[in-house]
Amino acid sequence: MRYKRLSLFLLLLITACVPSQSEIAIPANTATSASATPTPFQPEAATRTARVYPTLTATVPPPTSTPNPLEKYAISAMRARTYGGGFIEMLGEISDEGSFIRHKFRYPSDGIPIYGFVNIPKGEGPFPVIIAIHGNYNTRGYQLMPYSTVFADRIAREGYIVFHPNMRNFGESGSGDDRYRNGLATDILNLVALIQSQGGQVSPLLKPNASKIGLWAHSLGGEVALRVITISNKIDATMLYAPMSGDLLKNAALINSQIELDTPLYLVSAISSHASYSLITSPIKLYHGTADEVVPVSWSHETCDQLTALGKEINCTFFEGGKHTFNSTYTADFERSYFYFFESHLKIP
Repeated sequence: MRYKRLSLFLLLLITACVPSQSEIAIPANTATSASATPTPFQPEAATRTARVYPTLTATVPPPTSTPNPLEKYAISAMRARTYGGGFIEMLGEISDEGSFIRHKFRYPSDGIPIYGFVNIPKGEGPFPVIIAIHGNYNTRGYQLMPYSTVFADRIAREGYIVFHPNMRNFGESGSGDDRYRNGLATDILNLVALIQSQGGQVSPLLKPNASKIGLWAHSLGGEVALRVITISNKIDATMLYAPMSGDLLKNAALINSQIELDTPLYLVSAISSHASYSLITSPIKLYHGTADEVVPVSWSHETCDQLTALGKEINCTFFEGGKHTFNSTYTADFERSYFYFFESHLKIP
């Protein structure tokens, strides 16, 4: 009888320790109000718990007679190849914006047709060139002139030819491989080569100073720009706005790319831009908001620290309370600062 009472007591004790369904706390969904300014598509956020990233140490690849197909993405392989080929085609005027005229253009990038628009200032020229590199805007709703058009227009009014390509897999442009954003970087590198080789031969209206080329890059475009200037020494000024990292594994975690996270460790340092920052020659101006909820501001602190430690020319500005896309509170200071940066490196001899 004592054993039966003891068993009944234990059963009641265990039952009391298990919460009922109504007692289990369920996290509430957090609503975010829509921004009044156009905001780029925001990639699905990676888990915010701390991730442990492998330490990039020199490793010896496993012995094999067959090259790993991922080796083509290595910075050394990208620096060894050539870019350009084909022609920039002007496809007609889109609009007359007063101080500049907007045209649609197309060019080939490793056989992939890339479309975009170019803002051409009115006047004698030649004008320095800036390539605007957009972020990860929603590809399904992507238009020829996305959210970054407003920035391209403001820059053109300052006397720059602004090419705004819609990189592969965006809008009307063709589809293609883009692991590690290497394809997007290739699209920019091919455009740089074509601008430098064709110059004013593209159109009588286009009068570029092809020896002065800068990059304006936002978000994912910032990662692309970091890759471009690690591969090429032909960029004279690079402006990074809330950029993603040059660290392959951090970016892969942010965009939830398991295929990139599974990159063999012996290839990570060869492919990741940040492991080759010593090759960069372009001056850099970086901006990031401290309240960015899309790309961690800590990544930009790391980028600034890494490049500063290497003795590179970089200046970083962090706007207190700034989001991923700055609102009107910061516009005047932001634009005045990067206009001065571009003028210093692209206009002043």
